[in-house]
Amino acid sequence: MKHAYIQRNGAPRLIVIFAGWGMDATPFAGLSRPGYDIMAVWDYRTLDFDPSWTSAYQEVCVLAWSMGVHASAMCNALITPAPTGRVAVGGTLHPVSDTIGIPETIFAGTLDGLDEASLERFMRRMCGGAKAYAEFCGRRPARPVQELREELGAIGSRSADCCPDVRFDHYVLTARDAIFPPANQRAAFEGTDTVVLDSPHLPDFQKVLDEFFIDKTLVTERFDSARDTYDDNAEAQALTADYLAALLRDTDTRAILSDPETTILEIGCGTGMLSRRIASMQPAARMLYWDISPTPPDGIRPDAYTCCDAELAIRKAAPASLDMIVSASTMQWFNSPEGFVASAMRALRPGGILAVSTFGPDNLRETAQASGVGLHLADSDTWTTAVGAMRDAEILTIEQKLIQCRFDNALDSLRSLSLTGVNALSRNGGGTARSVARAMQPDADGRYTITYQPLFIMLRKKA
Repeated sequence: MKHAYIQRNGAPRLIVIFAGWGMDATPFAGLSRPGYDIMAVWDYRTLDFDPSWTSAYQEVCVLAWSMGVHASAMCNALITPAPTGRVAVGGTLHPVSDTIGIPETIFAGTLDGLDEASLERFMRRMCGGAKAYAEFCGRRPARPVQELREELGAIGSRSADCCPDVRFDHYVLTARDAIFPPANQRAAFEGTDTVVLDSPHLPDFQKVLDEFFIDKTLVTERFDSARDTYDDNAEAQALTADYLAALLRDTDTRAILSDPETTILEIGCGTGMLSRRIASMQPAARMLYWDISPTPPDGIRPDAYTCCDAELAIRKAAPASLDMIVSASTMQWFNSPEGFVASAMRALRPGGILAVSTFGPDNLRETAQASGVGLHLADSDTWTTAVGAMRDAEILTIEQKLIQCRFDNALDSLRSLSLTGVNALSRNGGGTARSVARAMQPDADGRYTITYQPLFIMLRKKA
């Protein structure tokens, strides 16, 4: 296996791209993502991934494409630190399969007849046609056919091996794929949250990076800049905090709240919106607060506050060290919300409570449609399936609601996002505010709606 950096700026985070068969670093030249270094790995004649390639980073994410989906799963245990966000594109965990991979006869025919001419035909199908292939030729890998034959043979020989059960945070189905049949991709991803991309086998990798890996530096900048205006404009977030606090009151949490020997951790405390609601319950428990901002909110003692990336810090929390973990409107900014929940459950003592809110797939749908920029968020059914697979989690409630905020004009609706830091999805926002506003559609009464879809998850750790 070989590797090379695509982008290296000394960032604390790394995205590892597991390339497809026949690739090298050349097709990925020019890719970028703020806050991350980017590395490509390729050549699956052997799967000798070296942990030293990634061990210096605080966070590692994986983008696996085509045959790289299987390779990334086989190498997963070697990646240090363990990846947070994992995205699979145009490939499956079973590269050779009549039902959930490349059909066996097609794979065997490709291997047996591989030469320069057949390789060119393969590349053309991969790109989705002659025009796209002509554009790709300027960055096409220059590897000898014999080497590619050896690589494809090695992939085929490993396809029957038991593959680790690695769960990806997003499965991206390439709908115009002429290599991995879309029907087989869909069958392989059945029962998981699948994003359909109108793309041939070779996707727009920059689009994938922008849509699926969080620019955490931008999140920090935008929420810090909105600190003084957040509370006065965060109507939906306030209602969300109200409901989460009500869930805590209605659940048997008195033993935790009233015991000075217990510890409650709030993640993403922000300006203290949920913190104040919990304080009104007069907890005797020891309160701890984590947030990515360096500045604690008013009313929180500095010695109780830790500035950190909670998605990474929760992994280092001692097992069974916390009695309650709460978080409002924060998890959507993690690369792997599901991975965070699993780590949080490990950190809870038996009987401990996890009470969090995130958002569902209809969140900010108006601006997502107008700008083309939005988060890929799971719905309550997907969360129920994911949490149901966690052996230590008892589901108390998983539910989603709808909150609609209305504005006199489109620019005011966008301004509300800026004043609450919710415009942390893209550095250019999908265009200027005015261009996005022009693309937004008014309601029948001429006003503009911004939809929020808070999703609430409350779990108890089994004894």
